[in-house]
Amino acid sequence: MKLYFVFLFLFFACDNKLERAGRSVSDYVDNEIIGNPIVIEISDLEKISMKIQSDTLYKYNSGNTVMFGGVYADLFDDSGKKSSEMHSDTATIYNNSDSVRANGNIIVKSIRGYTLYTSEIILYNDTKLVYSNKDVIFTSDRNDTLYGNGFWSNYDMSNFKILKPMGIINN
Repeated sequence: MKLYFVFLFLFFACDNKLERAGRSVSDYVDNEIIGNPIVIEISDLEKISMKIQSDTLYKYNSGNTVMFGGVYADLFDDSGKKSSEMHSDTATIYNNSDSVRANGNIIVKSIRGYTLYTSEIILYNDTKLVYSNKDVIFTSDRNDTLYGNGFWSNYDMSNFKILKPMGIINN
């Protein structure tokens, strides 16, 4: 009889409680976390600045974090309201500055109707600026299409500058 209780005790003691409770992160491999989705929030003075999500996160030994697999980010203005959203293939979060470098097929859409297409951008958390030194295509809320090499803007893209511009403006 005592052996039966010992067996039951060992059975329940070895039970994996994480599997019974369900988990938000589905797999751990060294410094890699896979989930559906993995979410990182970056704040500035108690207000959310960026909310980034992806399928996979990899933390390097140098302290930077790489997210890949369906990267999506909400960008917020100084008052905490969503001003834009970003889609990319990968995003590197620099933990010492909370700035983000996004790479791949990047689309940034503002709530004001502006859209940026490029292959690489940097999102600066402290100044809430978007920067690219790559070729860009920028469309306005009036269907103007501008092309250039290099881009600066605030998060909602209401104040932008295209470096080396060329394009068509519809009147």
